[in-house]
Amino acid sequence: MTPLPLRADQLEFRREEIYTAYRSFCDFLKDVLNSDLDTIDDQPIERSSWTSVCFDKNVTLAGHSFGGCTVLSILSSNPPSEYMHIPVSHALVLDPWLEPLPLPALIPILLSQDPAQLSIPNAKPNNSPQDESQDSQDGWLPQMLVINSEVFTLWKDHYERLQNVVKAWEPQGGRLLTLGKHEAFSDFPSLPIIGSSAANTIMNIISKLSIAFLNNELEEDLSSASIREMEIKVIGKRKDGKPKRKLIGDVGDIIVA
Repeated sequence: MTPLPLRADQLEFRREEIYTAYRSFCDFLKDVLNSDLDTIDDQPIERSSWTSVCFDKNVTLAGHSFGGCTVLSILSSNPPSEYMHIPVSHALVLDPWLEPLPLPALIPILLSQDPAQLSIPNAKPNNSPQDESQDSQDGWLPQMLVINSEVFTLWKDHYERLQNVVKAWEPQGGRLLTLGKHEAFSDFPSLPIIGSSAANTIMNIISKLSIAFLNNELEEDLSSASIREMEIKVIGKRKDGKPKRKLIGDVGDIIVA
């Protein structure tokens, strides 16, 4: 069941864009004639500078909000029949919005480590979930890191669902982080003159965590970070009468789930 049909259609379109972009980039790197890539100024592309780029493994998907939703959708459903699976090694997801995703749960697609085997001739239709009976020893899942803002973590039902989603990829835990005093992922508060030191601190922490994750050094980075348990304080009432809550902590504190 999909709770938001219109957004589900938008998600399918976004998935198609990702697969098209990846295939076009692969064709470009393989020097395939009539590649879909062109330059804005119609000048020839200097391919020699791209010869060392690897496209058939260690692909990172990163997305924020609806983009995060797109990443999770790609990792939990087969591609359209004309595309192959993207060999994703790392998924970096910021404040993922889960509402357009099907209920009750996402089931990870398991991939072979051999990129040559990633094309599945008899793939299920688009958005069909993987068979739950598939043994995790028969395939490979990308590493996942989800970084939440305080607002998304305090969204109780959504956060509980997100915890279950992340466990499907990272059953050992430690890959769902919330940054204290962090309201949103916009870089507007960190711009010169109008920005604040708190915003710059949070932006630096997000960058540091992301790079450590992509370098497979997240645990080492967290060992020296400011980690705290999740504590929620009620500070009043919202307009709808529900309690208004906030996370206890200082700027840059990290809550690990």
